[in-house]
Parts: sequence; structure tokens; C-alpha cells
Amino acid sequence: MDEPSKHEHAGHAHHGHHDYDAAKKAGDTLKDPVCGMTVTAQSAHHVEHDGRPYYFCSAKCQAKFSDEPQKYVAGVRGAAPAAPVAEAGAIYTCPMHPEIRQDHPGDCPICGMTLEP
Repeated sequence: MDEPSKHEHAGHAHHGHHDYDAAKKAGDTLKDPVCGMTVTAQSAHHVEHDGRPYYFCSAKCQAKFSDEPQKYVAGVRGAAPAAPVAEAGAIYTCPMHPEIRQDHPGDCPICGMTLEP
């Protein structure tokens, strides 16, 4: 294809994000590194860490990542985010769907986010 590479999304330029561009061209989906939800590069919630862009579903996930980026960076490169250790008696709920409740870690059956204690 002779089409030039486009680095403008939602009215702003992305410079130095070739990993993201390559993933986008390969058809890979972007995942929020904190909760695992599918996100787009147009998300209002994003940060750059070690020269790479990270996109989030919400301000809450962005804040968690910003507080401890190394905890989540490994999950972006293929491994799933670390599952929380099950606490005795804990009830796990979805941050987006609090009606989802269970006594063990897992993913929300509605949106796929990781349940939190």
C-alpha cells in the first residue's frame, strides 16, 4: 500500500508511537492494562510511560496505573493483569456493574473487567 502512515487521532498528533501504530495495522485491539477492557486510541484517559502510550477505560484505571505502572506494564505485553489474591470472606464486584457479586476473583460477565474485592 502506498498510503502514508497517519499519526493524527482525534485532532492531536502522536509522535514516536510506532509500537501502537504497528499493533493497530496488525489488527490487534488495545486493552486497558489495569482492568483488561477493550479501549481505543481515542480514549480521553491515556498516559505515556517509558515512551509508550497506554489507554484506559476510565480515570480510575488511569490513576491506578499512574500510581504503580510497573505492576501493570507486564500485562500489556501479553500476560493478563495480575489477579488479586482471594481474601477470606471478600466479595468481588465489578467497578462498572456493582450488581455483579461473587466470593472469588474473576471477570465481569457483562463487560469483562476484572472484579475487585
